[in-house]
Amino acid sequence: MGKGDLIVVYDLPSENRLEIGNKGLIMRVKNLRIQSLRRLHRLGLLCTESVVIVPRAKEREVKEAVERIYKDYEALAKEENLESFIPIIKIIELVSDQEKELKEIAQRKLLKRLDELIDKIADIMAEIDEIVEEEKLKKIKNGVRRTMRELAEVEKLAKELGISTNGKVDLLYSLYTKALEKCKEVIKA
Repeated sequence: MGKGDLIVVYDLPSENRLEIGNKGLIMRVKNLRIQSLRRLHRLGLLCTESVVIVPRAKEREVKEAVERIYKDYEALAKEENLESFIPIIKIIELVSDQEKELKEIAQRKLLKRLDELIDKIADIMAEIDEIVEEEKLKKIKNGVRRTMRELAEVEKLAKELGISTNGKVDLLYSLYTKALEKCKEVIKA
């Protein structure tokens, strides 16, 4: 492959495709699909519903993830005697026009998600003032920390892909840091 970034295009078999009444199997398939989606989404930025744009530097990691997903689906299909239960996952190298267009789409989706996080943190900050239970504040604090770690990964991926976040990640860090400080103040009081 050349120098362009990659996209991973996928269609994963889901529990909705099963015409069986076995709820245990349906849950196993659902869990496998969700686990596989998380594995794919961690590789890059979601561009459209079944397309993840990934920095070229993660090519080996992409191939390993795809191989793992195929093996997991194959094992479940064999164990449960499921036919036509193979995911479709393609790794495609982007050429310059495609890369430009898909990065615009990914940026729009990313900025929308960051706007949603800004709204969410505003709600959390308002909620912190009203909470008196220390355990609930600790849960909020842990959720804020987890989101900050996720933001760091998103920011890193965006930079690797040359996608601007228009300063929204910095704003979110600032807001989430204030939320953490506010939690600490309320817990101490």
